Amino acid sequence: MDIHLPFIPDSFTSGSQSLIHPLAIGSLAVSNNVALAPMAGTSDTVYRAICREMGAGLVVTELVSARGICYDPDLKRSWRYLEITPEAERPVAIQLFGADPDDFYRAILRIHEHPVLRQCDLIDLNMGCPVAKVVRGGEGSALMKDPPLAGRIIEASIRALAEIAAAGADTGPFSGSGTASVTKPLTVKFRKGWDDQSVNAPEFARLCQEAGAAAVTIHARTRDQFYSGKADWSIIAAVKQAVTIPVYGNGDVVDAPSARRMLQETGVDGLMIGRAAQGNPWIFQEITAELANLPKNGPGPFLGKPTPQARAAMIVRHLHGLVARVGERTAVAEMRAQLAYYLRGTPQAAHWKNIAMRAKTVTEVEAFLADWLLEMQHLVEN
Repeated sequence: MDIHLPFIPDSFTSGSQSLIHPLAIGSLAVSNNVALAPMAGTSDTVYRAICREMGAGLVVTELVSARGICYDPDLKRSWRYLEITPEAERPVAIQLFGADPDDFYRAILRIHEHPVLRQCDLIDLNMGCPVAKVVRGGEGSALMKDPPLAGRIIEASIRALAEIAAAGADTGPFSGSGTASVTKPLTVKFRKGWDDQSVNAPEFARLCQEAGAAAVTIHARTRDQFYSGKADWSIIAAVKQAVTIPVYGNGDVVDAPSARRMLQETGVDGLMIGRAAQGNPWIFQEITAELANLPKNGPGPFLGKPTPQARAAMIVRHLHGLVARVGERTAVAEMRAQLAYYLRGTPQAAHWKNIAMRAKTVTEVEAFLADWLLEMQHLVEN
């Protein structure tokens, strides 16, 4: 199956009312202000590269345990989540989670000892994950209940980055040519609060800024909400008013119109797209084109729903990327979960998803896609 993907520029030239623009995160210049959120099981190196190509200005790895890195001498256990492909992804952030400041300090030093990982463009700290097995250890969004500890984690991380820069060990794009280099930026992602009785995102954002963070991302739900209910965009506006560093808004941006509304209603600097990007890398084309005020029917990136042919080609590309990385058996197993996202919103999606779940080889996935394309064509013709 041939794969044809459009060329998507990093940024667009448009009128003064454009909402898409470059963003400076500390020393890092990001080409546009629309980012792919970190998502366990989705935002691996293959999918991040696809989303960068589709127009995401910044991508972030799946969350990785800082302690796990410290006790993984050859990084074999952590590599599945840490792996980056600098030439295809940059700018890319590595996201760490944990609850011990020393773990973060040591993990960042370990990352910068690795010839590939040290090429990440920034370090992001996860203080928003709501999953039970994470918060049980006082990690993720549990840190919003202990701001002093969160502050110490940020400070320890900044200290590690400063030591790396002072030693001239940072080989990022802003490392310079001398023995000393600019410190790699550090960012923090967190939530509205632990629950409705302890909403503290604005104060937490100020703490992050004072501890040295170069930018923050606010998911506009509490930990208790997980991903249910409506995201409270007013808290994003409050966080934006509370700090002077760049702020990314996250939560309920599902298409170009909602992206425009969030920027206009909250005044936030950038958008971080999560679940709406699962199986839908085209959302970055759609949003960046909309925010740049590109004409709907003129030349430029694809602005509507992807055709069945485009979906199938992207699935094949994604699958083959996974095969090259983890082998056919694991790749097909992981791709089955992603197929449900790719088929979302198409005719008889549940029926076709059930069929796709039976595939065990690349050949079977490609045969499934051929049958699916024939059925989609039949529906169009009739």
